[in-house]
Amino acid sequence: MGERTEQVITLSLPSSMQHVDLLKVIVTEILKETNFSEDIQEQVNLAVIEAGTNSTKHSNEEEPEKQRNFQLILAENKLTVVTEDEGEESTRIETETEQVIALSLPSSMQHVYLLDVVVTEILKETDFTEEIQEQINLAVIEAGTNAIKHGNKENPTKKATLKFTLAEDRLEIFIEDEGDGFTRREVADPLDPENLLKSSGRGLFLMEACMDSVTYENNGTIIKMVKYKGTPES
Repeated sequence: MGERTEQVITLSLPSSMQHVDLLKVIVTEILKETNFSEDIQEQVNLAVIEAGTNSTKHSNEEEPEKQRNFQLILAENKLTVVTEDEGEESTRIETETEQVIALSLPSSMQHVYLLDVVVTEILKETDFTEEIQEQINLAVIEAGTNAIKHGNKENPTKKATLKFTLAEDRLEIFIEDEGDGFTRREVADPLDPENLLKSSGRGLFLMEACMDSVTYENNGTIIKMVKYKGTPES
């Protein structure tokens, strides 16, 4: 019975001190879902931040090409935090200017608010205008909601995974679900007069309107969205 009530939230961050604030914000939000007292929440938050800071400054020696993984496991009466350094044998390859932040959530609508928290913090590190940041935020919320609600059918045993890659000229966002997928061309066009009263397709339309590029891979279970900082590449 205990296993059924567990919810696991996974966060992967570059080993850079600039991302410790993001960890703090996420832990603070997750603790709001518990019934811990305010004092206990502060103690847990402090312990997690200390662990994240120590691992970043000492274990990985602030090497942003390496990742630090955090698992926050919510059960009925406890919160378990597991941290892990990326090993030396990692095969992940990135350019020197790229930084990757990944988030994995149980497919429950109660966690959608975390997307807003994460995206808002990530966008603070960019030089996108406030209007562009709002567009990106809206696109991510729509994509994450679709992954949880339509892709995974709100099955909490399935994960919705988001990966944000910050490069010098763009922000790339991958959203993956564990559903059956869909075919983009078969989704109704919300601008067609016949579909004005239908809700289907509006989320995809908003995503495509807000981002410079939206592509669908692996039968629609993976969505890649790109926003360029200057003129979009052809």
